[in-house]
Amino acid sequence: MAATPLIHLPSVYGDAIENMAVDSTLLQTNPEGHALFRHYGWIEPTLTFGYTQRFHEVSALAPKDICHFRRPTAGGIVDHRNDWTYSLILHDSLPSAQWPLTDIYRCIHQSLQQALEKLQVPSRLAPCPRQCQVSHDLPEDSPHCFTKPVANDVLSLNDPTKIAGAAIKRSRSGILLQGSIDRSTLPLDFSFHKFAELFVQAIAQEFNLTTAELPDLRPLFPQSLIKDTRKHYASSQWLQKR
Repeated sequence: MAATPLIHLPSVYGDAIENMAVDSTLLQTNPEGHALFRHYGWIEPTLTFGYTQRFHEVSALAPKDICHFRRPTAGGIVDHRNDWTYSLILHDSLPSAQWPLTDIYRCIHQSLQQALEKLQVPSRLAPCPRQCQVSHDLPEDSPHCFTKPVANDVLSLNDPTKIAGAAIKRSRSGILLQGSIDRSTLPLDFSFHKFAELFVQAIAQEFNLTTAELPDLRPLFPQSLIKDTRKHYASSQWLQKR
């Protein structure tokens, strides 16, 4: 049986439109039988909010001097001013892409937890309430992702501080998972470079993948498709969709 490759893409920085457009493009261009992982940063202060959230409610909560932008994934408001953002894309042909979303959510955070443990940062997964099999969305009165942890978020070992959360989208192309790690919860000398290596290795193990490289990354980033996707995300129809 052929190994299923997990490709670790180069880290980049972009604005909200660029970051969301590239994630959405990769969901479409990811080759059959592949998984993609990437870390990206933000060139301006940004918070993102979930696909199903109401724009006027987010606008009322968000600081006026910060970009706020709708994600293609679900979940609540995430402040990216001091976070480490990543995405994982699973092609629909992969067995793991067919798992229940709750299992994918748990496995990505088990992977993250394993990487933290190897860097001497103990953590735990948030306990699963009875309703966790129904939805990963936060209660309506708590629109901020990091205000109230949901099942299988990553928490500090000895207190309820939330270290990491994520949001997921399932489409005909596969799975897009967008995750965020709160830098303020980690040691000042924490090495995100080393963490990224360990995290990808743990993901490969949890999702039955093998780390690999593509000889040419250009087919993943067709400029015409990225341009069209950027145009879609730049529209007021997208931002104020609900």
